[in-house]
Order: sequence, then structure tokens, then C-alpha cells
Amino acid sequence: MDAIIISLIIAFGGFVQGVTGFGLALVSVPLLSLFIDVKLAIPIAGIFGWFVTFPIVYKMRYYVNWKAGLILFIGSLPGSYLGADLLKHLPANIILIAMGIILLVSSIYSFTAKNTLFKSESKPVSLGVGFFSGALGASVGEPGPPVIAYTSMLPWSNHETKSTLVFFFMLQMIGAISGFWLKGLLTESVFKHVGQAIPAFLIGVFLGMFCYNLLNKYHFNYHKIIYIFLIFIGTILIIKNV
Repeated sequence: MDAIIISLIIAFGGFVQGVTGFGLALVSVPLLSLFIDVKLAIPIAGIFGWFVTFPIVYKMRYYVNWKAGLILFIGSLPGSYLGADLLKHLPANIILIAMGIILLVSSIYSFTAKNTLFKSESKPVSLGVGFFSGALGASVGEPGPPVIAYTSMLPWSNHETKSTLVFFFMLQMIGAISGFWLKGLLTESVFKHVGQAIPAFLIGVFLGMFCYNLLNKYHFNYHKIIYIFLIFIGTILIIKNV
């Protein structure tokens, strides 16, 4: 039963990532943590979050802002090591409460933000955003909020935003997974669940990429639906673990 539930959640997370360029960890970690230990859920989602980036980056390689993505990644490296250490030592309920707060704050901001704040990317800001993203990715499985909020403040097109986010997540997860390995968090159970969920993951990702092209064609704002869902999940996590 666990294998079926995990596969369905990973398929849904892959679908969301295929549509938006982010979201596998944002969606799957909170849902997985309702059924399995959060310290098992985060590495599982992290591995799949890394897998999903490769086909999307390849498909959208012509839109990637390579320089901005690399600067964000450099900032994320020390943050990833710090985050993995926090994941190993913090109590599960503290991790889940922190995750819920991050989901609420970032989703409410993203839902209500209307204007860009920066005229172009800033190297110091990018390094700082990368650091916090790396720390959150390795500690609570949510690398997205800082970098998603930052890119929403830049005057980038939808294609440039999505492709650069995915490129950053592809690199950032190398640091996060290395941190998991160094802290002994990549256990036999993690690899077992990953192997069982791969078919569902592939189906979810390719359906998501298909829907992205369809929704983009008709200019449908799917982001707000996702943010409402994440606000709901974040609220549940906080209430359940306080």
C-alpha cells in the first residue's frame, strides 16, 4: 500500500513539475510526510526532483539564463551542507512546521505579487537567494520558495523563468543529494521506494510537459491554482504538528 501511495504522490509531483518547472518537492514532500517519515520523504522527493530536471532542461535549453543559474547554484552549495545537517538532527515535527510556514509565506507572496522588483539579476542577491534555497532544499525538501520568489521579481519571460529555475534545481540537487549521502540519509528504504515509483514518475512528468504546452498555448494561469493548493497543504502541516 505504501508503494502505491508513494507512486501516486510522485506521479502528481512530476506532473506539477512538468507543467510549471518547479513543484515536485513542494507538492510531494508535504503529501508523503502524511504517510511516511519526513526524513524518508525528503530524500525520495529530492532524488525524483533531480531526475525530472534533465528532460526539461534539455527541451528548454535555448531559453536558460545560464549565468544566473550558475550564480544561484554557487550560493546554494554551502547552504545544502548546512541543510542536510539540520535534517539529520532536527525533530520531525519541527521540520514539518517549518515546511508548512515556508509553503504558506511563499505561496501567499507568489499568489499576490503583481510587479517585478528588479530590472535585472543581481550577483550578490543571487548568491544569497541560492544559499537559502540550498539550505531549505536539503533540510525540508523545499528549495523552491526563495528562488521562485526572486525570479518572479525579475522581468523574465515565462520560458526563461521556467527553464532557468529547472536548470538551477538540476544543479542544486547535486549538492543536496551529496549532503544526504554524507549524513547517511540515503538508506536502503529510500532507494527501494525510488525504484518502485519510477514508472509513475515518468508518466506524471510527460503528462505535465504535454499540459504545459497546451496551457501556454491558451494563456491559462495555472500558477494560482497550484499556490492555492500549497497554501492548503501548508496550513494542514502546521495544524497537525503544532
